[in-house]
Amino acid sequence: PDDLLPLNARLVHSLPPEAVDMRLKGMGIGDGETFRAAFWLAVRENCQKVADASAWWRAIAAPGRVAPADDDAAYLELAARLLPDEPFDEGSWSDWTGRLKAETGRKGRALFLPLRRALTGLDHGPDMKALLPLIGRRSSVARLS
Repeated sequence: PDDLLPLNARLVHSLPPEAVDMRLKGMGIGDGETFRAAFWLAVRENCQKVADASAWWRAIAAPGRVAPADDDAAYLELAARLLPDEPFDEGSWSDWTGRLKAETGRKGRALFLPLRRALTGLDHGPDMKALLPLIGRRSSVARLS
């Protein structure tokens, strides 16, 4: 079975949202087909099986801080203050990180990794420009604070 995982992952990565919507709904993911479609498009490249989406849902839907307090607390507080207003779109992440870069001079991992950790609890995963709109402003502020 483990030998089939790479093949299954390639198939999962190509599945359109409508092919997995009922499975995602059955896992309790999202509120509405439009949200689930955006969620699936954001996370599918990070799933070997459709069921792996549930772990990404937990990271997105957590009500508060998902990672231990970071030693970068001042940076995260500034990030919360500079977070753009909703509605978020795929440009919100780059706008936000651009403001943070201009304000702090941070680049690369020093700019992005503390944000990813605070927002998802992980060092890796789907593109944050797709995840930020799914997490939303209120949850993002709670996770950064």
